Amino acid sequence: MKILIIGSGGREYAIALKLKAGSQPVELFAAPGSDALAELGTCLPFQVLDVPGIAAWCAEHRPDLALVGPEAPLVAGLADALRREGIAVFGHDAATARLEGSKDFAKSFMFRHGIPAAESETFSEREPAEAAIRAWPHGFPIVLKADGLAAGKGVVLASSKAEAQATLRAFMAGQFGDASRTVVLEQPLIGMELSLHVLADVDGDHAAFAVLPPCQDHKRIFDGDKGPNTGGMGAFGPLPFLREQDLTRLTRDLVEPTIRGLRQDGLTARGVLFLGVMWTPRGPKLLEYNVRFGDPETQVLMELLDEDLAPLLLEVAQGRLDRPAIALRDGCAIAVVLAAEGYPETPKRDVPITIAEPAGATVVHAGTRRGADGVWRTSGGRVLNLVATAPDLAQARERIEAAIARVQWPGMQVRHDIGLRALNHARAGRTVTDQFV
Repeated sequence: MKILIIGSGGREYAIALKLKAGSQPVELFAAPGSDALAELGTCLPFQVLDVPGIAAWCAEHRPDLALVGPEAPLVAGLADALRREGIAVFGHDAATARLEGSKDFAKSFMFRHGIPAAESETFSEREPAEAAIRAWPHGFPIVLKADGLAAGKGVVLASSKAEAQATLRAFMAGQFGDASRTVVLEQPLIGMELSLHVLADVDGDHAAFAVLPPCQDHKRIFDGDKGPNTGGMGAFGPLPFLREQDLTRLTRDLVEPTIRGLRQDGLTARGVLFLGVMWTPRGPKLLEYNVRFGDPETQVLMELLDEDLAPLLLEVAQGRLDRPAIALRDGCAIAVVLAAEGYPETPKRDVPITIAEPAGATVVHAGTRRGADGVWRTSGGRVLNLVATAPDLAQARERIEAAIARVQWPGMQVRHDIGLRALNHARAGRTVTDQFV
């Protein structure tokens, strides 16, 4: 089976490893790929937003499946272009990708279809937005979101009206280009956050979905949720205190109305929906939609999946998803991100990495390059991921700690508390409805 992966990071590398581990032989291509992905397949000279170049290559080489990793090419219409060439694509078309590409579009979708979410208002002009902040009735922080894609940086939780006004002015002045000239002001939600991934296969004729195990990401750079936000410093799943009735409620309150809403609005889904969820004292509420796999949640989910990935993705891409459940391994998986010195602001590149293959853990390359001397070096902010599985979260944390000691470079940043808060919550006998402390 010939498969093209669009992307170059840890998410794409973890997917490639899972594809190669399947029972069916797979010939992999990646655009643009990386030095690490080149060891698993063939890298192509196309950046992720080179829609004409990727489409032309697919028209000539006819992959059996194309998988689009990042959100930007989906919003730009890459999946549409490849489908016009007759290629099966795991990835939503541009119309559906607006659920991530426009916060205002997503909020309108949520409200229209009765999906629990924070109250919000959208503004494209400064004066009415400033007036709304002055009269803000929902308490602090005031959440300000750039409407468009801002590489994960377009969300600010302003602790005062003065900070909110300053953030608004910076956004609307073009801090993130056109993406931030329209701003969503949102009510703060307090509770326990989780990541929920759903394989979605929806069109005018049918609607099918399959829910993957909920995960929990850790965004802050330092232990104890200190320091600036990052793209994610680690994740684990499933959550040890989520009960069967909690999973049922997530599906009933958030997933099912989303799938119904897609069909009612005439939107086609052929990929994954990643729901950012806040479980509040009044139940789960939707923070946002993402139209691709999360990173580092993907690294966790690939370890938990207990079936071949390629045929599963092809079922979704071809509109054939029709199964009651996905086969999953028992136990827990945990992924820890090893980040470069200076990340997230100015990561230090070209630093040699020492990797002694850690027993009991998988090394996932995210931001590395291989020098002419054969030594791996840092080439991005999130450099490597280590992923381990175990019968439960406590043992998974022990295994990942042992693995961390086997990888090092000067200035390496790593969190040692991934999953610890959730583990303590479960050990105290608390559930998702209890305060997450």
